[in-house]
This record gives sequence, structure tokens and C-alpha cells, in this order.
Amino acid sequence: MKRLEKVSLVFCVMIFLICGKYLLDYWIDSYDNRQNYIQVEELAFPEKDDNNDETNESDQKSEDLQEEVFDYQALLEENADCIGWLSIDDTDISYPVVQGEDNEFYLHHDFYKKNAICGAIFLDYRNDVNRMQEHLILYGHQMKDGSMFKQLNGYKEKSFYEGHREITLFLGTQKYRYEVAAVYVTDLAKSGDYYNYVHKETRKQQMEYLLQMAAYQLYETEITVRENDELLSLSTCEYSSANGRLIVLARRTAE
Repeated sequence: MKRLEKVSLVFCVMIFLICGKYLLDYWIDSYDNRQNYIQVEELAFPEKDDNNDETNESDQKSEDLQEEVFDYQALLEENADCIGWLSIDDTDISYPVVQGEDNEFYLHHDFYKKNAICGAIFLDYRNDVNRMQEHLILYGHQMKDGSMFKQLNGYKEKSFYEGHREITLFLGTQKYRYEVAAVYVTDLAKSGDYYNYVHKETRKQQMEYLLQMAAYQLYETEITVRENDELLSLSTCEYSSANGRLIVLARRTAE
């Protein structure tokens, strides 16, 4: 009996050490990833550091990222797959956007194309940013440290939506603003087709599909999506159900 207890104890200790090593590696990787993306942001918005020397902490928090000069060329020199930058004011969501040859590579690689648990924020490989009436779909992980698309969870509450209605997306050097039109919590079994309506030619089917998606919309907004709108969806995993998805749908506002 004592022998069995010793074996059980050794087994439990081994499991504890393995889990501890996994968690330690995860948090070290998360810290490194955060630092890497801070460096990328410094490349993209070089004037931000200069401004920080002249402003206090409260001023920095209220600083409008969109008024800064966006150095797209600097990002291209680091990664030719970069197509722009995504940001949501008063959140930590401020990241470069890349587009790969498929929707797999950047799930496990960062902006510098290095293996990373956080991956990157990436545009669906089928999207064409030069086409009219395109439905752009951006994918990103939810990280336990709050990075990447973790803060999209705030949109589950209407109060958060009311304070974060606007999304900014740079495509190349051009800046666009989008207004959030709907927030969905669903799963792949119920909404597996949302990522298939990316081009103008599929917009009619998408409009019909959005009527079905209304069943998974968390609350009403004042924004109506029209068939000729330029659309943007931010998509991430959602863990209240198997293969869950949190989708924030937005429409481009007039310039």
C-alpha cells in the first residue's frame, strides 16, 4: 500500500512540474510577444515616442493614435506580408495586420514570421483590399495575458460597445474608420459560413445570412448594414461553447 502511495505521489509531483513548466513557458512567451509588438508599434508610429517625452501619463492615455503619422514603409521592410494596422481606442488592441498565403501560417507565427503562441492579427487570404464592397475578415487569438483579440470580449456588454463604437484600420497608408454594427457569439456548427462571404459577388448571400445570424446577435445597435457597404469582421475564439466564435461586425463610415 505504501509503495502505491509513493508511486502516486511521484506521479502527482511529475504532473505538477510538467504543468508548471508549461505555464512558465507560456508566460515567458507571452511577455516576449508583448515586447515584440511594442517594438513593431514604435516602428509604425515613430512620432509617438517623441510625443511621450512632452506629455504626462494621463495625456498619453487620451492621445489619439489615428492622428499620428503611420510609417507603413517601415513595416513593409520588416515583413512584406504587412497590409496595414488595426486599432481600437482606449483598448490594448493596436497591432499590425498581415496577410499570408493561407489562414494557417499566422495562427502560429508572429509579425516577424517567428513561431509564437500569440500568432498575428491576419487578414483572410482570400480578401483583396483593392476590391470594392469587400468584406474584410481579420482573425486573432485570445491570449490569457489580455493581448491580441482578448479585449474583444468587452463587446459582449452593450456598455462597452457604447464606449468603443469605432474601429480604425490602416490599409497601406490609407486610414479608414468603421462603426460596429453587430456583435455575435456563436460556434462553427451554427455559423460556419460567415467567413465565406468576402467578395462583392457574395454580398447578396451574405445579407440573407446576416438575417439568420440575428439569432446570435447579443444586442441591438443603431447601425444598419447595407448591401453595398464595405464591411469588416474581427473574429476570435469564444470559450463558452465548443468551437465558439466571437465576431464583431463593422461597416466603413463615409470619409
